[in-house]
Amino acid sequence: MESKTDDKTQEFAQRLEHIRDRLENAKVPSFLSKLALLGLVVFYFLMTAVMSTRHLWHDELFTYYIAQAPSLSRLWEELHLDLNPPLLYLATRASMAVLGDHPYAVRFPSILAFLAGSLCLYVWVARRLRPSYGLLAILAFWSTPFFYYSSEARPYGLVIGFFGMALLAYQNAIQIPRRASSVMQLALAVCGMMFSHLFAVFYLAPFGLAELVRLYRRRKPDLAVWAALMIPAFFPFIYLSSVARFQSSVFPESFQASLHRIWTFYIVTLKPEGPMLLLALLAALLIAFGRDRPILSQKALPDLPDIAFIAGALAIPVVINLVLMRSHGAFFDRYGGPAAFGLALIVVFLIAAYTNISRLAAIAAGCVLLLYIPLENVLSTGAQLLHRHSISATAPIDSVKPDLPLVAASGLTFLEMDKYASPATVARLHYLTDTQLAIQYAHATIFEGFPLLKRYFPIRAGVDPFHEFIRQHPKFLVLGTPGYPEDWLLRKLMADGDELKYLGDFPGPYKDTSLYEITVAAE
Repeated sequence: MESKTDDKTQEFAQRLEHIRDRLENAKVPSFLSKLALLGLVVFYFLMTAVMSTRHLWHDELFTYYIAQAPSLSRLWEELHLDLNPPLLYLATRASMAVLGDHPYAVRFPSILAFLAGSLCLYVWVARRLRPSYGLLAILAFWSTPFFYYSSEARPYGLVIGFFGMALLAYQNAIQIPRRASSVMQLALAVCGMMFSHLFAVFYLAPFGLAELVRLYRRRKPDLAVWAALMIPAFFPFIYLSSVARFQSSVFPESFQASLHRIWTFYIVTLKPEGPMLLLALLAALLIAFGRDRPILSQKALPDLPDIAFIAGALAIPVVINLVLMRSHGAFFDRYGGPAAFGLALIVVFLIAAYTNISRLAAIAAGCVLLLYIPLENVLSTGAQLLHRHSISATAPIDSVKPDLPLVAASGLTFLEMDKYASPATVARLHYLTDTQLAIQYAHATIFEGFPLLKRYFPIRAGVDPFHEFIRQHPKFLVLGTPGYPEDWLLRKLMADGDELKYLGDFPGPYKDTSLYEITVAAE
């Protein structure tokens, strides 16, 4: 009896192995690969369309207002209000001219550039391995937290786009024989990075490391490639004044670059997607399990320049942190976006090497990530939108003591409320400034430039010196978050012995939710 059962099990396993072999070795028509890629592009645009329904936050409003400058000369003048080169604002201005005044139009340049960078990653991997692994590389890249910046109206999407273009152009430029146009394409892609973000020079590290490996092998420098990489790197010197302003800003210690920030960058990057990447790897290995293949496929292993590029990409956050530590500048995880390319390539090469570049293994791993991406990004965004609408309908802050001024403790909340709050709320909204108090109580001067912003941006609410406002308003409301690193107002009021009466939480689309009634202590 057991013998018959064993025979049937063996027969089933053989049939399954036969089916798997046929699928693995079958010639896939090129149009099917193109169809799968097209489906992934449609999937991308659907996700970013949903994610773009959230309102523009503080930093995005800088992009929005500068792009809407009444003239190009005025736009150039307003560049000193932000820390980025002009390409982002010019692209946003063109997008809004075509698509109108809508959050999706403001974010469309980032959406398009992020997709372009992803497709360049696909082509690079597809050439190196096979198309199914190109699709897997895109999905591994989109699984990182940096996918959020595909729909943010800041320069990080543009950086990803030009970084991907530079990666593909570099692949073409080091081929033998090579076309002269490939070197020009590399130079243009690097120029695009330099005109997108102030820290773009650090994003050349992966290419520089890869070239050093080639220099060691060739025993002579590839002058054309080095020129394409290094000459555009001098363009940021045009913005040295912006660098000086960035370094002169005071940031809370918890935001400053440090060895701890390096560690937390990789933790934040891997924490949400780490389990899913392991699950994808497990699915790939299970598909390949039991087949007659070597333990490690030499064909799928990355070459030394590839390894140098991956190491350089992963080291970008380290380099930026070490540089900023000298000036106590702030490091935010978004500065290290191109590092996600390195992570995606590690996943792809790991699966390819241990499955002998199995097409089915790539598909299995890709399906796992394809289920995770919308769950992590789109559904969370939808939940936020539903929460926002339900709160705004049941707990409007407009009706709370409407006769008192309302002060936003955070510049983030202030600028967003000025744009999106009701006219009644904006009419009594204020932000208080005092550089000395900001340094004393929060060690931060991030929002002390709001009086200057009011000269350029259409800010409707009031921006007032702290002491002048206190003299005129002995009683007022404050919307804030106690203990938030960059906010100083609530700490100052408590230090002065003023009465703070907690009125409740008013959750909504803004950072701050806690509302207090302030009664200034008699002098």
